[in-house]
Amino acid sequence: YTDSLDFSSKRDAERYLGRFFLVNLDEFDQISVHQQAFLKHLLQKPSASLRKAYSSSIQEVRRYASFIATSNHKDLLSDLSGNRRFICVEVTAPIDTNVTVNYNQLYAQAFHAVMHGERYWLDDKDEALLKESNEEFRQVTPLEHLLLNRFSIASPENGDGEWLMTIEIFNTLQEGIREKLPMGKLTHLGRLLKKWNIPNKKTKKGSLY
Repeated sequence: YTDSLDFSSKRDAERYLGRFFLVNLDEFDQISVHQQAFLKHLLQKPSASLRKAYSSSIQEVRRYASFIATSNHKDLLSDLSGNRRFICVEVTAPIDTNVTVNYNQLYAQAFHAVMHGERYWLDDKDEALLKESNEEFRQVTPLEHLLLNRFSIASPENGDGEWLMTIEIFNTLQEGIREKLPMGKLTHLGRLLKKWNIPNKKTKKGSLY
C-alpha cells in the first residue's frame, strides 16, 4: 500500500504499477487536468517497464496495482469522453469501520467466480451505465457553461433552429465577456457539441450544428 504517488516523475509512477497492490490518491481534486490524463494512461497499462539498479536493460513486469482515491468535492472528472475508467461513489453517511471483512472468504468467492467463467470486465452496456453515473462527478468547464447559457438545442425536424459552423458558435460565445477565449478552445468546443449530441450535418463549408 502507498499513498505517495508523485506525478512529477512519470518513471517512478510507472514503477508503482509493479511494486504495489493498492495506490491511494488522497485529495483527488488536487490532481490537475494534465495529471489526470497521465493517470488514465497508468490505469490502462497491463505492465510496467522497470530498470533494476545497476542494470542497463529494461524489463517488463506484471502490473499489480489498483487505484483508489478520496475527495471532499464531487466535481472531480475532467474528461469529456465519459471517464469510463473511474467508478465514483458518493459517501452519504459515516463509514462503519468496526465491521470485520472476511477477506479469505471474499477472495475465495472471487477466485471461484473467475475460474468458472464469470465475466470480470466491463462490456459496452456496463460502460454506458458507468459514463451516465459519472456525469454528476464531472467538472463543467466555463466554456460549457457559456454554451449552455447562450444556446438551446433545436430540433431540425421542426425547423426551429439555425445551422451554424463551430467557429460561428465560438464567436457568439466571445460576445459580452471581458477576456477573449483562446483559439485553442475551438477544438474543445467541437468536442462539447459532440458530447451533447447536437444535431449536425456535413456541407461544403464543413460541419454545421
